[in-house]
Amino acid sequence: MSTIPIEREKREYYRLQFPPAKRPQLLIDENGHAVIDCSAHGIRYVAAPGTPPSLGEHVKGLLRFRHGAQTPILGVVLRVEEGEIVLCIPDREIPSTLLRSEERHLLKAPAEVANAPVRSIPLIPPESSSGMLFTEGEERREFHRIHYPMTGSPSLFLEGKKAFLVMDISARGLRYAAPKTAVPNLYQVVKGVLHFRRRARLNTEGTVIRAQNDEIALYLHQEIPLNILLAEQRHLHRNFPMWSP
Repeated sequence: MSTIPIEREKREYYRLQFPPAKRPQLLIDENGHAVIDCSAHGIRYVAAPGTPPSLGEHVKGLLRFRHGAQTPILGVVLRVEEGEIVLCIPDREIPSTLLRSEERHLLKAPAEVANAPVRSIPLIPPESSSGMLFTEGEERREFHRIHYPMTGSPSLFLEGKKAFLVMDISARGLRYAAPKTAVPNLYQVVKGVLHFRRRARLNTEGTVIRAQNDEIALYLHQEIPLNILLAEQRHLHRNFPMWSP
């Protein structure tokens, strides 16, 4: 499993949330979209009227902050929900100097703006995440990750044919092993059926956010229900009491 250098992790987890009056603009094809929050590797914005982008679509634009600074953006759509778009920026990051400068700009604003929440939460950990701001309950679901022993792993059936062993799951993420097989393209949409060892089944669809070392990580378009995650955890504790990931 890959690891993240501490300094890079701090940048990715540093998120700014903007009050409506101070939201930056994401300019895409000369159309402006209000940015709700951003971190080094992600942006959430309100789509302007028109046709929203599709899951997995690449988006190119210019992020322009209220105090004049700007930076080019090339991201991929990870979520489209109720007029809000979540972008992952995998190949480059919004410079931390810009984020810190914007934070100072917000703190100099009037009290009602300065008191707007500035939170540090993860956008897209390497093992997957939704990239959204969470309520406490949503955050627990998102980071409730289950790692499997090989003999207890669910199977992911793709196109109703080949089965792949699932290494771990969370509400919005899934990682499976794909040795000696054609690897899907980054940001490709993958559809299949999860077969759990306790015979439960779940239709699954996700976007590939990492493909390396014979492992594929998916961002799931729909959550795995919390009751399934808890049932899987109980199943592992009962049948693999000595298992420790």
